[in-house]
Amino acid sequence: MATPDVLDLFCGIGGLSSGFRKLGYNVTPVDLNPAVPEVFKWNRTGEAVTADLSRTVVNGGYDLIVGGPPCKPWSSINVVRRDVLHDDFDLLGRFFLHVKKNRPKMYLLENVPPARKTAERLAAVLKSSGYKFESQIVRYSDYGAPTSRQRMILFGTRNGDPTKFFEGLRGQVRTASTVRDAIGYLSAVAEGSIPDHEFPKLKTMRKYRKYYTTGKYGWHILNWDEPAPSFGNVVKTYTMHPSGWSRKPPRVISVKEALLLMGFGRKFRFPPEMGLTPRYQMVVDAVSPAFSMAAANVIDGLL
Repeated sequence: MATPDVLDLFCGIGGLSSGFRKLGYNVTPVDLNPAVPEVFKWNRTGEAVTADLSRTVVNGGYDLIVGGPPCKPWSSINVVRRDVLHDDFDLLGRFFLHVKKNRPKMYLLENVPPARKTAERLAAVLKSSGYKFESQIVRYSDYGAPTSRQRMILFGTRNGDPTKFFEGLRGQVRTASTVRDAIGYLSAVAEGSIPDHEFPKLKTMRKYRKYYTTGKYGWHILNWDEPAPSFGNVVKTYTMHPSGWSRKPPRVISVKEALLLMGFGRKFRFPPEMGLTPRYQMVVDAVSPAFSMAAANVIDGLL
């Protein structure tokens, strides 16, 4: 079989397609963010295309389309504009429009669990084009990642049984990595001595101390011996290093630590001119490469 071609929509920093790239697939990453091509360049992970997917349809002979459209319309931390009231709501539909126009053999969609109902409704429309689909909620730590973040995965296929994908995923289950496995070595590394190992100096952390006892999303003190819970942009919700309040002063996790906890490799880095806020945001918007590798291994046997 010829080398499969993959279209990665809303690619971000490339977590969702990373497993397919490692298997040697031809990956075309596309994102609106103009900083994305530079991130790919710095990490030598291919050339990303900048495009407004709300207006543009990328066409080509793709065997597989993957993507993680923006989750803000369904995010639990978005309490103001939800669902159809959010500007990003239609982007989920744009993913399925790409499937309809390109007719790949298979597609894989990632998003937050509350988007499941909308995603299934949109996927059902493609039945007239010959696609069947199945969706499940997965946990990244089940595939070896050091984060227990849960995500909705919807898999569709034009010529097969979509349940085979999730059956295959069960064979990819791995022992979860812990926070210590991922970032323990950085305890002996000085801030700023390696790329991205820097963090904001938040003098107001103690002001929000009560948040760490409420279970409020993102306000966690990490446990060395467990996977990290799902966390948000660290400059907005102060996910704390496992040293906790015993460190003087206490600190949040660095950008490097956030990357490692999401499952990116130690060599992954951002361009040095990027600010902290966009770097943290690109990490939390990413799909764990640990899940991508598991998904790629399964799909490789199905194509």
